[in-house]
Amino acid sequence: MKPNNSVTISGRLASIGYALNGWRLLLKREPNTRLHLAATIVVLAAAVLTGLSKTEWLAIVFAIAMVWLAEGFNTCIELFCDLYCGGQYNRAVGIVKDIAAGVVLLASVASLAIGIIVFFL
Repeated sequence: MKPNNSVTISGRLASIGYALNGWRLLLKREPNTRLHLAATIVVLAAAVLTGLSKTEWLAIVFAIAMVWLAEGFNTCIELFCDLYCGGQYNRAVGIVKDIAAGVVLLASVASLAIGIIVFFL
């Protein structure tokens, strides 16, 4: 039986390389991710400068992760939908893509609310 290469050090390093390539592709392909990146940098800088508590850091990190996760999943859903439709309009696929985009909007608004609470209230 051939050993599973995924549990080797080289297999783990390759997995990390694929994940980093995924981040690169997300930033390159999706214009909104550049806005998310800028917001992430600004929020983290503000967090460092204002000396947040551990609880406030947890809220900020959660908010940042929530937006990035939503954007990443939205991008994957859009790519799969486009692949499925082959460039042709499909009403059901349009609904799926709109819902996925709505989730990103919800995550962004919730993160904004967390930021306002942490930094201003």
